[in-house]
Amino acid sequence: MYEYPIGSGNWHRGIHKPMITEDEYDRIQMLLGRQGKPRPKSHIFDFAGMMRCGECNAMITVEEKYKHQKNGKIHHYIYYHCTKRKNPNCSQGSIEEAELNRQINAAIDKLVIPPEFHDFGMRWFRAQNENESSSRNAILATRQEAYKLCIKKIDGYIDMRAAKEITAEQYAQRIAPLEREKAQHEEFFADMGQRIDQWIQTADEMFTFLDDAKEKFKTGTLETKRQILSTLGSNLVIKDKILTLDVQNTLLPMEVVSEEAKKIYARFEPVKSAIDKRKLELAYSKSPRMLRRQDSNLRPGD
Repeated sequence: MYEYPIGSGNWHRGIHKPMITEDEYDRIQMLLGRQGKPRPKSHIFDFAGMMRCGECNAMITVEEKYKHQKNGKIHHYIYYHCTKRKNPNCSQGSIEEAELNRQINAAIDKLVIPPEFHDFGMRWFRAQNENESSSRNAILATRQEAYKLCIKKIDGYIDMRAAKEITAEQYAQRIAPLEREKAQHEEFFADMGQRIDQWIQTADEMFTFLDDAKEKFKTGTLETKRQILSTLGSNLVIKDKILTLDVQNTLLPMEVVSEEAKKIYARFEPVKSAIDKRKLELAYSKSPRMLRRQDSNLRPGD
């Protein structure tokens, strides 16, 4: 193999018998403080398939590029850009992965809270969860009793009709309202199931950002990064090298909570003693702006 022109990155296979193998060449280059010719590798990009172009709505794809220097050094870059499949004339350029990461971290910064707020936030959330579960279970118990009674009546009329104790007309008249009642109960249970699912989602999203989201995004696995970005928002769009996203509804109030918590924390920083921590938590609990936002964030739909 030989490179021509030198430094171009264009490699050609000669007809002579090679003195060393390609692997041996790469190893020698490494020993010399250089890199061998880059080989095609299977690379899983962090945010592939998660974003669209803000101009033509085509998917954003990922591309690796290598820059060869005359001294033999090779620089590696990762770019995200429009596929242009919907509009070949789309004018959007590319954004480097490092800049994309910076913008995502900036979005996370708007939601993360001081570490000293974590314990307070978790205790508050546990209290909300206890209230939610108590209310939900009481409603379910009452509704389940009514549902059981409805089914019992239906079974009774079926038995009476089978025993010829009532006519077909009487059976139809009595069973119709019970079937409507049964359907109403079942619709209620389905809605309650959605309410529980929403509460679980709210909890998951809260825990994600109460539990060091920024650090996890920086050092976490590919799956962790994608999960955090998905939790952060939907409709991820890149236009003019700017990432925009629709923050999840359950997280929107967190922007206010985060801003308010940071302002309160700044008045007490640094928090050195247990007394300082109690004063800080008291200030958190007395902030109407913050707790009102937490309520709107954590209360599931009725």
